[in-house]
Amino acid sequence: MTTADASTPEAPTTAAAVFQMITGHYVSTAINTVARIELADAIGDDTVDYTVLAQRTATHPESLLRLLYLLAVAGLVHDRGDGRFALTESGRLLRTDSPDSLHAVALLHAGPGHVQRWFALHDVLQSAPKAVDAEPGGNPFAKMPPHVAAIFNRAMTFFTRHTAQAVVEAYDFGRFGTLADIGGGEGTLLAAILRATPGLRGILFDLPSVVEDAAERTLADAGVLDRCEIVGGDFFAKVPSGADAYLLKNVIHDWDDTRSRELLANVRESMEPGSRLLLVESVRPQRFGPQLADRLAAYGHLGMLLNGGAERSRQEYEALFASAGLALCEVVPVRPAWTGVTSTHVIEAVPA
Repeated sequence: MTTADASTPEAPTTAAAVFQMITGHYVSTAINTVARIELADAIGDDTVDYTVLAQRTATHPESLLRLLYLLAVAGLVHDRGDGRFALTESGRLLRTDSPDSLHAVALLHAGPGHVQRWFALHDVLQSAPKAVDAEPGGNPFAKMPPHVAAIFNRAMTFFTRHTAQAVVEAYDFGRFGTLADIGGGEGTLLAAILRATPGLRGILFDLPSVVEDAAERTLADAGVLDRCEIVGGDFFAKVPSGADAYLLKNVIHDWDDTRSRELLANVRESMEPGSRLLLVESVRPQRFGPQLADRLAAYGHLGMLLNGGAERSRQEYEALFASAGLALCEVVPVRPAWTGVTSTHVIEAVPA
């Protein structure tokens, strides 16, 4: 590495670029703090002095000013000068009242608990991937504290809401009479599918604590509650029967092959000869490049290692299906609105 003299035009070095990667957690931690103090809400549509923002967020003014400077270089706020700041288009996504709000995602993915899991990566690399829950039949999602579960569900709803329309446009659900959404959360995806497919009936299945109240509101707001049955239960015990298709969005990637096989076998047991299994999942490439879709798949694949899950390739899905008495028949690309690229797929399988 050489030192440039004063006559050399300024250009960022490779070392500077790598340094930004090394310190990437500075920005993610700052964003998590923004979400926790609801700073974006405090700024709103205005240009606001940092001392006023400190009052609104109950923070120390000079300390908050340093945070705002980092947010300015990260492109989340405009530094108007004289200590006044306004939100950028990116910053507005951290408002709780934004239709496309990433507020819950920032609380979840950049929160202390999630970051602490990533610090375990070194230990995980030196051992076999751990199972999500070593207890036979155990489901850690059923053990989340209520406040954590609330943030988790809000974050997952963001991803589902901004994927749902793309799934509806990519896949023909009109061929089915009844669709069961297994692990369907608050019903965001199922509501979108039912709204777009007037003759279709639905079954929403998830843990009782998940579907108790929010699911009914979601389905009612979409005007499809009268066409949907809401069922509480554990998909490692049993899933509802009587559906023409079984839909699982971002469920299988949470689990290792053993638990995934157990879950898929439960679904297979409830399937009729002509019914379909539909997974909405990322299908990871055989080789990774710099494209956004590849980066998202790589993030997810390594992140799921910490849970015991995985993003799988088409060949891995074929093998997993075969082990559960299923056969892969089609992989349909999907371009979610929140990514703008083909970053997920509908994976169709039938009883073998």
